[in-house]
Formats: sequence, C-alpha cells, structure tokens
Amino acid sequence: MRLFLLRHADAAPGTPDESRPITARGHRQIEQVARFVFSGEFAEVGVIEHSPLLRARETAELFRKHAGLPHPLQVCNHIKPDDDPHITARQLVAGTHDRLLIGHNPHHELLAGLLLGQGRATVQIGFRQSGLLALERFSPATASAPYGYWQLLWFIVPPAGRASADALSRPSLHLLNHFSLIPLSWMLYF
Repeated sequence: MRLFLLRHADAAPGTPDESRPITARGHRQIEQVARFVFSGEFAEVGVIEHSPLLRARETAELFRKHAGLPHPLQVCNHIKPDDDPHITARQLVAGTHDRLLIGHNPHHELLAGLLLGQGRATVQIGFRQSGLLALERFSPATASAPYGYWQLLWFIVPPAGRASADALSRPSLHLLNHFSLIPLSWMLYF
C-alpha cells in the first residue's frame, strides 16, 4: 500500500481559517508539482481525499486537473490541521488500497513521523506548502510497530519562502529506494 500526502498550496491570510482560498502563487505551486509527477503513480488510488477546508479542496481540484487524474474528490474530515494523526494511522492499518490525502500541517508532518517512526513520533518531516510525499507500507502492523513498517519513496519539496516564479518551476525531488538515498544536495529539476 502506498500513501501520498500533499500539503495544501499557498493560501490567502484571513479569517475564518476554513474559508481561506489559495493564492495565485498557490495555483502556480500546484501546477508545477502536478506536472512533476507521473500520473501512473496514482493508478491504485480510488479517490482524492481532502480536508473540508477551502484551501485543501481547491488544492485537490487543481492537482487533479494538472496531473490529469480521473479520480473523484472526497472530503476526509479527520485530516484538518489539529486533528489527531493517530486516528488516520489506525485507519491506514486496515487499508489495502493506495491513498492520496490533501491536508495540512501539523497533521501531515505528525502522521508521516508516526508512520516512519513505527508508531513513535521519532521522525520529523517538514512539509512546505504544496509538498508531496510518497510512503509505502512494506510490512503489516505488529506489537512493536502498531501502524506497520513504512518507507519514504520520494518527496517533492517546493522552494521555501516567497520564491520567484522561476524557482517555483524547479521544485526539488528527494528520492529513496530500498537501498540508497540520493543525498539532499542532489536536486532534480524539471
């Protein structure tokens, strides 16, 4: 089973928090990230799940469009910013199909840490806006790893801060496979 975690794109400031739309910069971020991925990666994903917050729904719509995915969208109520990542992790234990979750920090950071830390939040993953992470479960849950054993496959990391349009067109890709890590200093750009 694979899990894809996508953090929402850059959103406008304001209140109420759940009604903040993504910005023009956010549109560019998602377009670039979506063009960087191979749509076949998501072949086993049944639906694109997103939090009920506006910025996550808009990110899901744009990602689906720019990645050329036919998947329907579905609201997932337990991936809001302050939701408990243990709930999501427990649901993943029973799952067999790939999932694409579009949500927020700190939920996504904590969920990735739980899965990679075998149920202990010992691993920290820093999600920038529009960051897309791919994990794979390679072993079921055990007493010592209540959510199973997961590995990081790849991570698309957009530029930090208020980057220029040129920098947005070149997010870095960090790759892992079963045996080797491409060092973070090696960047692949499109």
